[in-house]
Amino acid sequence: MCGIVGFSGKPDTETLNRMRDAIFHRGPDDAANLEEENFSVGFRRLAIIDLSENIYPIHNEEQSISVFLNGEIYNYQALREELEELGHKFKTESDTETIAHGYEEWGENVVKHLRGMFTFVLYNKTKDELLIARDRLGIKPFYYAEVDKRIVFGSEIKSLLAGFDIKREVDEDSLYKFLTSRIHDINDDTFFKNIKRLLPGHLMIIDSQGNHRIEKYWNPTYSSKFASEKSDEQYAKEFRDIFIEAIKLHLIADVPVGVTLSGGLDSSGITSIASKLYKENHPNTKFYSFSAVHPGETINEEEYIDNIVEHTGVESVKITPSVETFWEELNTWVYFQEEPVISGAPYAYYTVMREARKHVTVLLTGQGGDELLAGYIPYFMTYLQSAIDKGKFLEAFRETVAGRDLYTKFFVDKLIQKLKKDNTINASQMIINTNNTEFIRPQATRNLNKRLFEDVTSLTTPSLLRYEDKNSMANSLESRVPFFDHIVVEYIFNLPIDQKIKNGWTRHIYREAMKGLIPEKNRLRRSKIGFTNPEWEWIERKKEKFIEIFESDSFKSRKFWKADLILQNFKDTLDGKMKGDVLFFWRVFIAEMWMRTYVDNFTVLDTKLLVNLS
Repeated sequence: MCGIVGFSGKPDTETLNRMRDAIFHRGPDDAANLEEENFSVGFRRLAIIDLSENIYPIHNEEQSISVFLNGEIYNYQALREELEELGHKFKTESDTETIAHGYEEWGENVVKHLRGMFTFVLYNKTKDELLIARDRLGIKPFYYAEVDKRIVFGSEIKSLLAGFDIKREVDEDSLYKFLTSRIHDINDDTFFKNIKRLLPGHLMIIDSQGNHRIEKYWNPTYSSKFASEKSDEQYAKEFRDIFIEAIKLHLIADVPVGVTLSGGLDSSGITSIASKLYKENHPNTKFYSFSAVHPGETINEEEYIDNIVEHTGVESVKITPSVETFWEELNTWVYFQEEPVISGAPYAYYTVMREARKHVTVLLTGQGGDELLAGYIPYFMTYLQSAIDKGKFLEAFRETVAGRDLYTKFFVDKLIQKLKKDNTINASQMIINTNNTEFIRPQATRNLNKRLFEDVTSLTTPSLLRYEDKNSMANSLESRVPFFDHIVVEYIFNLPIDQKIKNGWTRHIYREAMKGLIPEKNRLRRSKIGFTNPEWEWIERKKEKFIEIFESDSFKSRKFWKADLILQNFKDTLDGKMKGDVLFFWRVFIAEMWMRTYVDNFTVLDTKLLVNLS
């Protein structure tokens, strides 16, 4: 895991170093630059595989190809063996070198041979051009802007702002969708009007004149089939084998590795499998799990965490995020996030990863299981629509009965909200559509597999992976997400619908695959919480802080909302007079704090002073 910055056009070492050092936290172990007549690339390294110093940029034999990599290539050992058989000579043990030689062999199609999370920048000296590629799911970030006939790019937005005079304007459409509909990161727009993101599964080529083109290289498919063609046992075995292999590859590192453990189904499975595999190869090394706990709160999951700790024998480290610490760290946390976040839940991740960095350099997390395997309650309605559309009326009835303990309260509460419109929080009434553009919220499809496909490829996963990257790299920690291994993803996309929800159970195939691998208490748990904070409770405890923000001149001066109405509705919600989307108030709050940090004023912080590597 590292950080990359750069630009096309005439070299400027001072600017390049300024961009590079703005993201010191992404790579405190080493730094390197590549400066050519028409391109400059800077690099900060967090050493994970091949800990040798001063090996970047990585070259081919003739040094006509130079590569910088942010991320990991999990199948690099197999690729290296294949390329050596083809006659390529390797100089390092780095996974990055497989990209250099792979490009010699396959050209731009090298990306199709890579299994991993990555953004890489490759300079072809013969063609005098850059090839930039982002992994299929978008686990690793890449931002760019066009400034003074240059293409300026980096792993983080702050590096672009540190290097060039980019107008820090709000992308008003992005802000409007975020505030009214909770939608964000669904396309190449960022919250900055003049900065774009390279989409997942895409590559960019920049020529010597600064011209660029973008191409999509990953085109996954999904199955719309409802009914299984094989037994549950066969599907479970297939998934188990693929998933264990993915976790095995994700454990490859020359530094200590651990896991996040929320106590939920997904992290319980990863912790159980990863700890067993790790101990087989490192019998004398402690394997750590890291958890956020909330003693005395309704969202506390310690009983499930402790159950996995006892089952696996991992070394458990628990962190208790507090609202007081959150407010003390708010400005720094907003700085690292770079764009507004949908809730305060990622702060729990931030605190866990900060503590984890004291013990390990790599973490495996359970991110993605719910989005891939229909782990959230609202997916049940789409399941019912899928069953009805396929004529599976008996299955629809069976699931309604079998899952009634999970779904009834959720849908009754939704119905009550609709019937009581007069006291329901209505974001659209408080937000001003400054561009007067018509926004049509994406309609949820009636086919469950299609909906999961859309959520993973565009609607929800990109933002979750943004949070994952920002909060891990803020602490110089590499976060890995086995569920988003593209082999795992493609397999799940093509499962029949009834392997996702069945017999009243969400994530059916995963539960079946985990038989014998995790305790039954965890495998068969019905409730779901995950890494989060008691969000509304935290807001209530610090209501005076929110009121102070909503009453501020800065907040009232924004053209994006009706400040007085927001303040009144917030007070009514605190008094219990309004119900519904209570986290709307978080969204306007965090949008205000983001604008204060990045739009009104922007100062590059010296992250050497913020990262605790002890």
